[in-house]
Amino acid sequence: MKLTVQDNIAAATAAMRDRLGNQLPYAAARALTRTARQAVKPAIIDEMRRVFDRPTPYTLNALYVRSATKAVLEASVGVKDEVGKGTAQERYLDPQVRGGGRNVKRFESMLRSVGALPADMFLVPGGAAKLDQYGNVSRGQIVEILAYLQAFSLSGFKANSTPETKARRWKGRGKTPGYAYFVLSKPEGKLPAGIYKRINYGASAGHKPWRTAHLAYGGAKPVFVFVRQPAYRKRLPFNEVAERVARARLPEELMQAAQEALGTAK
Repeated sequence: MKLTVQDNIAAATAAMRDRLGNQLPYAAARALTRTARQAVKPAIIDEMRRVFDRPTPYTLNALYVRSATKAVLEASVGVKDEVGKGTAQERYLDPQVRGGGRNVKRFESMLRSVGALPADMFLVPGGAAKLDQYGNVSRGQIVEILAYLQAFSLSGFKANSTPETKARRWKGRGKTPGYAYFVLSKPEGKLPAGIYKRINYGASAGHKPWRTAHLAYGGAKPVFVFVRQPAYRKRLPFNEVAERVARARLPEELMQAAQEALGTAK
């Protein structure tokens, strides 16, 4: 996903050719790059802030700028597709730009790999989800669930919870009640399918943490609920904003770059 700032640069610079001579490619490349970096990219970030609810720094840092050169007179603004610790920005922003079904998140793929999430299902937050300041399920709770359900598969990676760790969590500590996570693969009674957190209030200590019976003695609330693939309408007018801003800004940048080139010409 990217927009190239080119806008018929040959026609726009034709009148400058005689004055700039061999300085023209440098001036054109500088104008294109500044348009992309100083105008188009900030405008798209502002649009993200407008259309998204509390976008995270990871989302607002999703854009890259590829500079123009004297050999290739085009600059581009695009969305990064590298995978770091989370889902690549391009994967989750693309449906917001084009519309359509949401892509699978990285932790959803991990849960699918161990059978905790059906292949045709996706996750949405439930009542027991701990939300961060951006309205997303906290990374700490996601990691805890992945570890509890043995979803970390890297060789030598010891983040998965051991039986002893699970037993300690279920027992609790002091006045803090214990808890456990379990997967409900299909609806049971009034409980929808999902990933649940079961609280051990002491009186329920004799019950298995993954059982949903006897909820009068404890509590089971969904952290995630299983749903069909969510569909998004187009929300981020990436190309429209980029093209409008580039068209308005490029002539000004060309004039400035031309003056700078003339000032340094020998």
